[in-house]
Amino acid sequence: MAFFLLVLLALQACDKFEYSPYEVRLDKNERDVNNRSIERIKALNISPSDTLRFVLTADVQGFYSDDDDLVDALNKRNDIAFVLLGGDITDFGLLKEFKWIYQSFERMKVPYVAVIGNHDATNNGKQVYEAMYGDFNFSFTVADRKFIFLNTNYLEFDKNAPDLEWLESELADASSYLNTFVVSHIPPTNVEFGADKATEYENLLEQHNVSMSIHGHNHNYDYYKVKEGGVDHLNVSTTSKREYIVMNVIGKDVQFERVNF
Repeated sequence: MAFFLLVLLALQACDKFEYSPYEVRLDKNERDVNNRSIERIKALNISPSDTLRFVLTADVQGFYSDDDDLVDALNKRNDIAFVLLGGDITDFGLLKEFKWIYQSFERMKVPYVAVIGNHDATNNGKQVYEAMYGDFNFSFTVADRKFIFLNTNYLEFDKNAPDLEWLESELADASSYLNTFVVSHIPPTNVEFGADKATEYENLLEQHNVSMSIHGHNHNYDYYKVKEGGVDHLNVSTTSKREYIVMNVIGKDVQFERVNF
């Protein structure tokens, strides 16, 4: 019995014994990914007069081979500043899934920033996301552009998301930037966004002249306006479709291209 206890303690000390798939146990380098990436982005010192070029992808959950191929493809480029991941990092919100994607995306030469998806908010995924990536709602600025990341997982957050009061406060200074982008997982056209939230969301985007509303969740590319004359919306395809989006921002002009890998 004494020998068995010693072996058990040794396994625990070596971090080889898994207590539960629901625990949150991260190495130091696996914590606070978004804030660390944002610091790297700011350190690039991109000028507002430069072309700001970045990549959009989403819904990487479970597509590990495709995700690795995406990272390899992006590492062959030398013209992008960062990558935005539009949620659903995982299928089941489990620590191991978060770690697998981290291990893949950490190989990228450029930093990446991830918003929370509805699958990431299942089981104890909320706690893992907070520990690994940070706040559910956050923003950063680079090259006189503002990027606002909004948790739109209405059902998983007991209909308290999206926090439109927080969004409105973040949009209050939008006119002082060349462009403002709002990035979230579930688009306002999806019932899981919350019908009672969608109209107010669109009104806020229009009121503050948001350049584009960017989403994942639907697993297919789409580019549209919710209503005529409204703000442009872009749904990004899953990595299993072997496609990513390259955004090119020049002055106030926003263009993009779909790239297969």
